[in-house]
Amino acid sequence: MKRDAQIAGLFDLFAEDLLAERSPRPLIIIGASKVDHLLGEILVAFLLPKISKKKDPDEMLEGDAPLGTFSARTKMCRRLGIIDETLYRAIDRLRVLRNLSAHSVSFDHSQSPAREHLAELRKQVAHRASYRLTHGRFFDGATLQPIEEMQCLLLTVCVLLEAIHEKVEQTSGNKNALVIASR
Repeated sequence: MKRDAQIAGLFDLFAEDLLAERSPRPLIIIGASKVDHLLGEILVAFLLPKISKKKDPDEMLEGDAPLGTFSARTKMCRRLGIIDETLYRAIDRLRVLRNLSAHSVSFDHSQSPAREHLAELRKQVAHRASYRLTHGRFFDGATLQPIEEMQCLLLTVCVLLEAIHEKVEQTSGNKNALVIASR
């Protein structure tokens, strides 16, 4: 239970930082960074332990490793059945928004193509019960301004991924294949 309280405390600190940000460009970059990190943590929790030494980088998840990118982590979580199709699409839209905002000093979320990607993110997230819960907890159910809606969308995705991280169990591998491999 102590670990759960620590995680909740860390998430609340992240949420406070995210809610303090009032500019779309850094808000998207910060939110996407948290989502990318959570996807990596989910994969660490799900996959068999790394082969490399404890102090060495994870050969699958860090740096230029096969699952070292936001895109690869998102796709792998979907392929493993850890996230559903709508959450996958939401995270992928967030990844595209992150790329647009990170690579453009003149990023404007109200202009095409960012506007359409944000609309798709909203479409995949705003109908979820978790969005309503996030809206109630962090915004007291008040009518949201555009920046607050973006915050609520990002927090919802993070809340979902935190919950998934808490529930995911490490794979034991494919038993049939491992029997063959041990012969």
